[in-house]
Amino acid sequence: MTTETLSVARPFFSLPTHWIYADTGATRDLRLDFMRGFVIPLLFASHFEYFSALMFIGWERIGVVSTAEIFVILSGIVVGMVYGKKVKKDGVGAAMPGLVSRSVDLYRVSVLMILLVAAIRYIPWIDSTIITTFHDPYAGVVYQLYPGLGASIFEVISKALLLQIGPHQFQIIGMYVVMFILITPFAFFMLQRGRVNLLLGLSWVIYLINYGLPEPAPATAAIRLTGAQFEYAFPILAWQLIYVHGVAAGYYKQAVLDFFNTEWGKVVLYVSILLSIGFMVFSFNHPLPQFPEWAKLHFVPADVFNQLYGTYFPKYKLGVGRLLNAVVLFISIYALLTRCWQPLNKALGWFLIPLGQASLYVFFIHVFLLLLIANTPLPGYDNFWINTGIHAGLLALVWVMVKKEFLFRWVPR
Repeated sequence: MTTETLSVARPFFSLPTHWIYADTGATRDLRLDFMRGFVIPLLFASHFEYFSALMFIGWERIGVVSTAEIFVILSGIVVGMVYGKKVKKDGVGAAMPGLVSRSVDLYRVSVLMILLVAAIRYIPWIDSTIITTFHDPYAGVVYQLYPGLGASIFEVISKALLLQIGPHQFQIIGMYVVMFILITPFAFFMLQRGRVNLLLGLSWVIYLINYGLPEPAPATAAIRLTGAQFEYAFPILAWQLIYVHGVAAGYYKQAVLDFFNTEWGKVVLYVSILLSIGFMVFSFNHPLPQFPEWAKLHFVPADVFNQLYGTYFPKYKLGVGRLLNAVVLFISIYALLTRCWQPLNKALGWFLIPLGQASLYVFFIHVFLLLLIANTPLPGYDNFWINTGIHAGLLALVWVMVKKEFLFRWVPR
């Protein structure tokens, strides 16, 4: 039994020991792939907005967190593990070609997506509204994400190259481009020199400065460092916090796991589990009109919930409540996967792990599936079971495409 196993085994000591994740020391951690795969159905629930069975685990029902927070944390950890191994062995300079190559891949696929959607707008029998506009359900405003059809091709291309336009369902990839090329090298530079406390301290200072800035109306990022579209939803000053901490956690993965084998580590784990349950109960009080009354709790009055949500859980600025919820939920799920790996992997790993290992590919493909579904009569159905079938069918289709490696030659994974 490894140190890693001990760090998360004891809270679930009554369960069979052969369920535990077998740590082989490999760089790839299948638990992280499983988690990314688990987030994919939640992504479909968020972007294919047809009320179905998926909404009972999506739409912030397992806590006040979204797919974005989990994806960013996972991305940071994987970068810290994979490229950190090279940094420890040969230095930051040796890892830079890989980081630059990955940045170029992400940038290339982002620009390609933007230009493909821009071209699709000119096809008269295709309604591209679902991926060329963003509807704010709270403000009741529809935002145009592309210049008008009369705009010059030079304007479209220049905005595409600057990531200033594009489908909102894909814009988080633009954030990854900036994180990779600007933040990751600096993070590794600091980590290699043992300045982890200074690195994390600077990250918090930047986050808190952004958090305290006056908000424009409607609520969006007060400062957009890059001027790119993604910063309306994912401002770098806020979202760098969980990415940088993820990189540090991945870089010092074994040390982090060793901490959870200490007495204080066990306390943090137990508290994380309790807080995760508490946040889940809190989220069930969300007065979403789409959910039937039997699927809601009423411990927190609707007006109080909305006030707390708007104050402590805003997504665009990564509210402190949302931040805490994301961290404790991540710790809890990772512990659960470690201690109950064998049954969970047997039940769902065959489906979720391939999706998690090809998450960028799924991100790319799902935009066009969204466009396809929006141009059929299917969205016109207001039927829970038909909508559940739509979601299940789309997920099955994407899984088959991943297994068959459809377009893998052209679309990064």
